Amino acid sequence: MLLNALILNTVLSLFILQPNNASQGNESAAAKVQAGQSIMENVFDRFHINYEMSRTHKIGYYKESMSDTQSIYYLADGIVDIYIPSNLNQVENASISPIKTRKKAFKEIKEENLLFGNASDMARSSIWRPNSFLSEKNRDDYVFSYSGDSILNEVEVSVVTFKPSKSNGLATGKIYIDKSSFAILKIDYRPIVHHSKFWSTVSWTEEFQFKKGAYELCNVRFHGVSIENNFQYDAILVMDQLEVLSRLPQDSTFIKENVSLFEKADDEFSESFWEGYDYLKRYLNSEPQWLSKN
Repeated sequence: MLLNALILNTVLSLFILQPNNASQGNESAAAKVQAGQSIMENVFDRFHINYEMSRTHKIGYYKESMSDTQSIYYLADGIVDIYIPSNLNQVENASISPIKTRKKAFKEIKEENLLFGNASDMARSSIWRPNSFLSEKNRDDYVFSYSGDSILNEVEVSVVTFKPSKSNGLATGKIYIDKSSFAILKIDYRPIVHHSKFWSTVSWTEEFQFKKGAYELCNVRFHGVSIENNFQYDAILVMDQLEVLSRLPQDSTFIKENVSLFEKADDEFSESFWEGYDYLKRYLNSEPQWLSKN
């Protein structure tokens, strides 16, 4: 009886001293959330320091395609002027004016299946887009969790993941943050499209660079898959800032969001397209293979 009592006491003491793995997991997750929230507070506090606030004029290269799992249906690209409103104005999208555009249709497609206004939407970063997960009114709808450190383009970054904390959260993703400046250098995210009548999945990537004293959006990639026919849409926008503006130029022809950017595009693809804009091609060297298809 004494031996059984000793064994029982030993087992009980071991059970009491043994860490609770579930409790440890909860504490670890809570610590990651606390660290993530702390990092993001520093990010938000430095928005007005890290990013250009004025209206800017950029020049960009935009390319979009539509395909299925076997072949490409449509391909179009263009050199465009981009006018991005002041980041204090969180209502307007960017204004796009085409400089030169070209397109090819490899199969017959319905016009309503093409993208409209996608370039102007892509030119406005998630940092300032009014319905973004980073906007001041929406931040509380998300949980930000620290998931470790990494190196991005030779820069030390903190990686923070995010997901909705409430039912009205609109996206999940990952943010790469410069450890020294607390500037966002890259965002990978997936909008939640459960109730969409068109998209089954959508993903975005935004990349930022430090230029002329501030960080700016320079490279955006979009991928979407439609519910009907499982069409795949890919788009890329690369931009280079030219100047800060006080107002929009009066002589530019801007494309409305419900009108195709490529309505008056040429149907010839040749190297002469790049004359005067060769520097934009350097952004495309590491992009997916579909970008180089003619």
